[in-house]
Amino acid sequence: MKIFQLRVSIIGIPRLYRLIDISGNCSFEDLHDMIFKVFDRYDPHLYSFFLTREDSKSFRTIYDSPEITHPQNVEDIMGYGRKRRSAAETRIGDIELNEKDVFHYLFDFGDDWWHRIRVQKIGRVRTTKKHMKLIKSAGSSPDQYPDYDEDYD
Repeated sequence: MKIFQLRVSIIGIPRLYRLIDISGNCSFEDLHDMIFKVFDRYDPHLYSFFLTREDSKSFRTIYDSPEITHPQNVEDIMGYGRKRRSAAETRIGDIELNEKDVFHYLFDFGDDWWHRIRVQKIGRVRTTKKHMKLIKSAGSSPDQYPDYDEDYD
């Protein structure tokens, strides 16, 4: 089975990233749970992964990419006719990632925590058990809800 080493960074915060190993039989929901944990988050929200394959700074390009989302966000409630896949039903190995591929992850549709995920390397393991492990942590996790100045209107 394939194992993917992913470098997950938060867009706009330099020198902050996590290296995660995750097996191909893990779902995108498992990946979300791992990212949630390694960035010390505590309040759950909706999320989506956007399969850009290449890095992009264009949010239009990112939003136009295939989307894998929180199971409660799969239905086309906005009427855009856009097909989304469920993160609970889509495995990492289902999307045929290659080394150096980049995809994006949006956590919390209100506060918009954007992440860049790069496939650092792909290996193989003999086990068929799900595997997720934090390999390296660089930088301190930002507060999920930063303190705003009390004078803020």
